[in-house]
Amino acid sequence: MSGLVITSAFSAIIKSFPNESVTKIQMLGTVPGLGTLVTTLFVGVLATRFSKKLLSLIGIFLIGLGGLLPIAFHSNVNLLLAFGVLMGVGLGFTTPIYPMLISIFFDGDDRVEMMGQSTAFSSLGSIIMVVGGSTLGAVDWTHTYYIFAITILVFFIVLFTLPNDHVPVQPTSAAGPAQKKPNTLEVVKKLNKYVFVIVGITLIMSMVYTIFQTNLSIILASKALGGTSAAGIVNAIGTVGGLITGFSMKYIKRLFKDNILVAGFASLMLTFILIRFAGSLAMAMVGSFLSGFAMATIMSTLPYYVSLVTSGAELAIAMSLFQFMNSLGSFFSPMVLGAFHISSGNDAFFVGIIASAVMGLFCLFGRVGKHVTKQGVQEKAKRSVVKD
Repeated sequence: MSGLVITSAFSAIIKSFPNESVTKIQMLGTVPGLGTLVTTLFVGVLATRFSKKLLSLIGIFLIGLGGLLPIAFHSNVNLLLAFGVLMGVGLGFTTPIYPMLISIFFDGDDRVEMMGQSTAFSSLGSIIMVVGGSTLGAVDWTHTYYIFAITILVFFIVLFTLPNDHVPVQPTSAAGPAQKKPNTLEVVKKLNKYVFVIVGITLIMSMVYTIFQTNLSIILASKALGGTSAAGIVNAIGTVGGLITGFSMKYIKRLFKDNILVAGFASLMLTFILIRFAGSLAMAMVGSFLSGFAMATIMSTLPYYVSLVTSGAELAIAMSLFQFMNSLGSFFSPMVLGAFHISSGNDAFFVGIIASAVMGLFCLFGRVGKHVTKQGVQEKAKRSVVKD
């Protein structure tokens, strides 16, 4: 969400750089995703060798650096883009790490609840960052970046309150030196097959949800339901939906049990249907609220499922794969629609309806939740035997 902060200042930035293309300036909101995409490829490997607390602090520092440097250095767009990539690298450190930490420090229902709360706080953080940034930038667009001063506070909170996880060390046997740590390829080969099912679902979910985000304002305008301000309100309703859902995940999990992914994709399908055929702004708001429910349920359940079937080095690599696929889906979603000549607005939302329905049916008839939970029990039993 950090990359979206500057989007509220696009009109002012365009006026400040009249010789730059609008497309290039719009990249200020998306280029952090490039840094995140690249970084998540190796953060999982680093997490098997270094403390996750240390990696978190590095990530927060880089986010702050990339966000605060533009206050002093903003003479050209290329410089701002470079700072955006730096911010994205920082996000690439933090986004795979927090589900790893939750998996280490929490178990059972507590882990489910914490995964949900992390999604809720992500929604809350996006509200604070976007609203705070737009308020600060009302007078001068460069002041928008002052919102990243919050990273200084976050850095010290993590430094002094987050417990330091210990990286497992291979014991030295009497017969010889410590065993060599397995390389990344070996770890990937040993991953539970359901990890690849989960990251596949993550890729599709990310692509489908990006359709909603990038086409919402277009479809509202085409129906004369409002312009940018209306889209902002509808988006805010979705954020509230995600916030409420995130804090209620423990109870939602108990309600839907192993079919929680099915409920999430069904909700996302209803989102596309309601907004695609909306005759009023109120109906669009209901659809957006459901989108928040879908995002929170699916994107907190998927990393939880990953944590059930992995541990140790496998957990670190699997979480990086999860975040990589999440970033990859967002990046390629518009390109895939363009490759199939699917126009923005109504046609894109129709694709969203079909894709959500297909994924919901796949999770239902494939009994993904049940199989992953069963595999999780088996993996936990294996780990207990090894410890004994």
